[in-house]
Amino acid sequence: MISANLATIKARKENLQQVVDSLRHQVDIVRVYGNDYKPKLKGSNVEIFFGKDYTDNAKFIWLPTSKGIYLSCDDDIIYPPDYVETILTALKKYPNTWLTFHGRKLKGLNLPYYTGHHSYQCLRNVDADYQVDVPGTGVSAFNTDLIKFDATTWRDYRMSDLRVALELAKKDIRIICLKHNMHWIKSTETYLTQSIHRREQKNNRQNNLANVIYELVAKNKLQT
Repeated sequence: MISANLATIKARKENLQQVVDSLRHQVDIVRVYGNDYKPKLKGSNVEIFFGKDYTDNAKFIWLPTSKGIYLSCDDDIIYPPDYVETILTALKKYPNTWLTFHGRKLKGLNLPYYTGHHSYQCLRNVDADYQVDVPGTGVSAFNTDLIKFDATTWRDYRMSDLRVALELAKKDIRIICLKHNMHWIKSTETYLTQSIHRREQKNNRQNNLANVIYELVAKNKLQT
């Protein structure tokens, strides 16, 4: 079973079908969670859920009971037609690994999260495969045998990248950001006016979480 899983908000409904269409022919099922609203979508393998606003954490709401390859996706990304094929090939190369096309390599403690660390961006060129400390959960994939967690218990909202990174660091699970070309993955939003990145740039909680993750990763390295 290969599933694509995403959370959405009403402000993104205009382009949501386009996002879903870019995925639904590549996977067995697309699951969409509407935060405080019920999306209207077409597709025989599209399942719609809605309820309490869990923000972007809701893309993992099905993980505790899921089996197979789990794609965590975003509602503002158009995925290329060979997206899943690329992931399946990479999973053979990197078993027992969380894969992503966007991530950050943490450079130290007490640094601003968005500007103080090295980033690999899904919308830009990444020239090789790199091990990172924080994955971009809108462009991630993994086998559910690797890890399970309940994102509805998280107290942090709009920080799913860091919360996932914390879960992975606790279990010393490797994260690989995969090589790809610019424009292979595309955004539906020209100016990203609704992006979590823009809304949360000044959030000190992100910096604090990054510190915890950095220290866990460093500890894991010492123990190997």
